[in-house]
Amino acid sequence: MPTPRLLQLALLLGLILPMALLLPALTPLSIAADVGLLAAFAWDLLLARRTRLVARRRLPSLLFQGAPAEIAVLLESAGVVRVQLREALHPALAAAPLRALLRVSGAAAWRYELVPRRRGTCAMGPLTARVIGPLGLAASQRELLPPARCSVYPQVRWEGAVGRLLVLAQRRQLGRSPMRHRGAGSETYGVREYRSGDPLAKVHWKATARHGRMLTREEAWERGVPLVILLDCGRAMHALEDGGRSKLDHALAAALALLRVAHSRGDTVSVVAFSDRVERVVRVSPAAFGTARAYAALYDLAPRMAEPAYDAAAEAVGEIARRRSTVLLFTSVVDLAAAELLREALAGLRRRHRVVLLNMLDPELDRLARQPPQDVDAAFAMSSALHILLENKTLARRLRHAGIDAIATPADTLAWDAISSWLRLSQRGVQRSPRSALRTA
Repeated sequence: MPTPRLLQLALLLGLILPMALLLPALTPLSIAADVGLLAAFAWDLLLARRTRLVARRRLPSLLFQGAPAEIAVLLESAGVVRVQLREALHPALAAAPLRALLRVSGAAAWRYELVPRRRGTCAMGPLTARVIGPLGLAASQRELLPPARCSVYPQVRWEGAVGRLLVLAQRRQLGRSPMRHRGAGSETYGVREYRSGDPLAKVHWKATARHGRMLTREEAWERGVPLVILLDCGRAMHALEDGGRSKLDHALAAALALLRVAHSRGDTVSVVAFSDRVERVVRVSPAAFGTARAYAALYDLAPRMAEPAYDAAAEAVGEIARRRSTVLLFTSVVDLAAAELLREALAGLRRRHRVVLLNMLDPELDRLARQPPQDVDAAFAMSSALHILLENKTLARRLRHAGIDAIATPADTLAWDAISSWLRLSQRGVQRSPRSALRTA
C-alpha cells in the first residue's frame, strides 16, 4: 500500500502536468518521472514484502480489573526495518486500539501499559504490522500474531485494614492476630485426665467408660466454621459505580477477599451466585489452592437483567449447609417488590443459620434524593428515590428485629464491612473490634 511520502511525491509530479501543457518539451520529462515513481514504488513494495519480521507477545501470568499491567511485544528482523504496529484490543481491555511506530534493528521491544476495564475472558489481537520499505514509498501489511484470549480476574489488591488482614491470611498468621477472646472455647481437640474442680459438663463420658478413668474434654476456639456467601447477580447489580465498575464487580471482589480470609483460618466456604436462578455453586475446601480454584470459577460472573430469586438462593443454602453456618448475602435492594421476598428468605435462613445482609447503597438514588428538583420529572424522581431509601431503612430495622444483621454500605467499604461482620459472628468472644485490634498490631 502507498505511504504518505509516495502521495506527496505524486502530488508534486502532478503540478508539472499543467506546465507540460504550456511547454510540450516537459511532457517526456513528466512521463519519465511518473514511470520512475511507479517503478520505485513497486520495488519498495517488493522489498517490504520480503522483509522478515517475527513478533512475540509477553503477557503477565494474570490480569486484574483496574490494575495496571505491562505488556511487551518483542520483534526480531534480519536488518533495519521501520514498522507501524497496531494492537487490536477488546473494549474490556482498552477504549481504543493501540498504535506505535518502531525502528527495528535486529531486535526491539514495544512496551505499553494496559489497565483492564472489565472482568471475564477478552480477546487480544491480531497484532497487525505495516512494514515500510527502504525508500519509504510502500508498506506491506501483515498479521504478526493471531488473535488470542486472556482472562481478567477481579480485584485482588487492597489497601488499609482489608489489605493488612489479607497479608495475615496469606502468611497464615490470622491465629496470631491480636483479637482477644473471653470465656471458654467450644471445639474439642483432645482429652486429658480429670482434675479437681473441672466442671462435670466437660467430662467426656464415652472416653471415661472406654478407658476406665475420668477424662475431660480439652476445648479451643471453634475453627472450620462453614461460611456460605450468597452473591446476587440480578438486574440491580448491573448498575455502574464511580470508576466504571459495576456493583457486581465490587461485590465479587469483596466476596473473594472474605473467602481468602476465611480459607486461611481453615473454614469451609461455599459461594452461591444467583439471579432469577442459581447460576453457580462453588465449594472451597480448606485444602491448598482452594482460593485459586474459586477465582477461576467465578472471575467471569456477569449480571443478568432479571430479578433476583432470593428464595432459590435460600433453598441452595439448605442443600449445601447441613450444619449451622454463617450466611452473608451481597445484594442491592432497589426494587421494593423484591424486598418482602428478601425478608422472608432471610427469616427462613435465620431459623438455622447466622445471617448477615450486605445491602449496597445506590449512588444514583442518593444523588436523586439530595439534588433539588428543577422540574416536575425531577421532583417525581426525587420522591421515588426518597421512598426507596425509606423502605430500605424499614427493611433493615425489621431484619435486625428478627435477629439478622443488616448493613447498608457503599461500594468502597463493602469488603471491610463483610469481613468485620463475619469476624464478629465467628468470634463472639472478641473484646475489641477487629479494626481497633489492627491499629495496635
